[in-house]
Amino acid sequence: MSIPLTNQLNTQMTAATSTDGKPLVLNEGQMVHGKVNQLFPGQLAEVQIGGHKMIAKLDVPMRAGDSYYFQVTGTQPEVQLKIISGPTNATADQQQQLQNLMQAMQLPKSPEMMKVLSFVIDQKMPISREALLQAVKILEGVPSAQHPQALASIQKLVELKLPITLPLFQALFNVGNKGSTHQVLQALQNVLQNDQTVSENMKQSLMQTMQRLESPLTNRVATSVIGQALQSMMNQDEAPEVKFTMLQTLKEAGVLPKNASLANLQSLISTTLAKEAGIQSMQAQFASQTPLTNAQLTNVQQFLNQLNIFAESEQVTLLNNARQGGMAQLSTSFMQLLGGHLAKNPVALNGAVTQFLQSLNSEQSTPLPTQMTQLVQLLEQNEQPVLRQMMVTAQTAVAETIDGAAVKETIQTVFRSLGVNYEASLAGKDVQPERLMQMLKPQLLALLQDPTVSATVKEAAEQAVIRMNGAPLLSADNGVQQQLIMQIPLTFFERKIDATLQWSGRKKEDGKIDADYARILFYLDLASIKETVVDMQVQNRVVTVTIFNEDPTLARLSSTFEPVLKENLTTVGYTLSGIFFKNYMTPQTTAKKTTQQPVQQGEGVDFRI
Repeated sequence: MSIPLTNQLNTQMTAATSTDGKPLVLNEGQMVHGKVNQLFPGQLAEVQIGGHKMIAKLDVPMRAGDSYYFQVTGTQPEVQLKIISGPTNATADQQQQLQNLMQAMQLPKSPEMMKVLSFVIDQKMPISREALLQAVKILEGVPSAQHPQALASIQKLVELKLPITLPLFQALFNVGNKGSTHQVLQALQNVLQNDQTVSENMKQSLMQTMQRLESPLTNRVATSVIGQALQSMMNQDEAPEVKFTMLQTLKEAGVLPKNASLANLQSLISTTLAKEAGIQSMQAQFASQTPLTNAQLTNVQQFLNQLNIFAESEQVTLLNNARQGGMAQLSTSFMQLLGGHLAKNPVALNGAVTQFLQSLNSEQSTPLPTQMTQLVQLLEQNEQPVLRQMMVTAQTAVAETIDGAAVKETIQTVFRSLGVNYEASLAGKDVQPERLMQMLKPQLLALLQDPTVSATVKEAAEQAVIRMNGAPLLSADNGVQQQLIMQIPLTFFERKIDATLQWSGRKKEDGKIDADYARILFYLDLASIKETVVDMQVQNRVVTVTIFNEDPTLARLSSTFEPVLKENLTTVGYTLSGIFFKNYMTPQTTAKKTTQQPVQQGEGVDFRI
């Protein structure tokens, strides 16, 4: 009994699967290379295009087993194919095939066209005549040494189903370019400083945003500086001129009010402390040595607990001072202890400490992070020895406390300041225009739309936007599977790092990210240990870390940090399988044998992460 043709075709289409598991989507006008596997009545045939099989309607009768170059002339109700050239076979001369194709598609016979067409054939890329012409135009503007990378970027655009345009090409091309994002941003700063066509407001906003990018740890440095200043100003043995210099600097940055003086400083601090602790009393008591009542002491105790910064013994000391010497003694000892903590351990401020510092100048509407940026800028521009020493001390304190939390804080600060997710933010429910315009990307887009801005500035701004657009284009949301790529210019004091992060994972049935399975790759180019790749794989919450680098001392050094990593992973529900080291393999050294090294003790890294 024969099988009806419709059932036979349905069976063929159901059984047809692709080798990579991805559906092949064809559009009218595309050129494809396919093999006719089986013929059916009505000029229908099973055609194999790469690893994909489909039922298509042919424009002329063909022979099963032959391969042809087709042009897609329609997609409904089935794919319709028109022969361009063929039949072809594996032993046919490729140069002759290229010549035949260029003639059949009326393509210019240039070296660039030969190169693009040859690449398209080798990669079995579906592509239209118009896209071929645009790809050739783009390739003509790229140095011949970079043609392989350019062709790979063009292929990625085709895979992403994006038009082959110069801006999109440049965005992808620059992702793989070894040029530094730091250099691109520095070039933009250089042209902005000397350009008269950019308004002062826009220029100042751009420069402040790029300053945040260059100094993501500014808040920590400023925290240490504020701590040192508070500690010194409340120290009776400190020289008056030093106290005055520190007072004026904090006033100029907006941390203290303009009417603050050395004479009224203790009263100001006492008043602020009483207000934050919820103590209601006469203003004169805040500067007096009248012991606090039990009710007031209870409020102070609750406030100290809320700050969550003082050790138990320090809290006892503060309460005893309040009990014996009133607000005057409490405020002095409070500021000395608080200053010591901020100076030596300038970690990210918690809400209560931030609120207290903000309240020191209640008339100031500028947010504390902005005040901190201004404070650091003032100190960097000041040559007074006492202030220069404060900066050195602050930077040393921050360097000694850099840890995973600091790196996370830095990445988040840079990511927000760049505005890489600016377009996604626009689609959010709670859009805050004033916050969006603090990002670099929307500021650059506004700059590019300004007809009065010079071509030199626009070119520098466009290069920065291109840099920011590349990585998101490579990110993908394929339903269950997720991929996120970020390029982040990091700065740790004088060290600049271009870091690329690639995260791959999947979603659960409820649409949330599955934290049990993931792979995270960090591509780093570091000053001391050069090119480094950190490959972290998570399988069923078991973490394996592989580090690719040429420096043999890293394997020995890691034993110092492995217990800390293992403990921290355990606290969040993960198990460390191990840390392994292999030689870094560049495209030119793919044949190099990688060796796994035992974890031993040693030294010599750029930063702990």
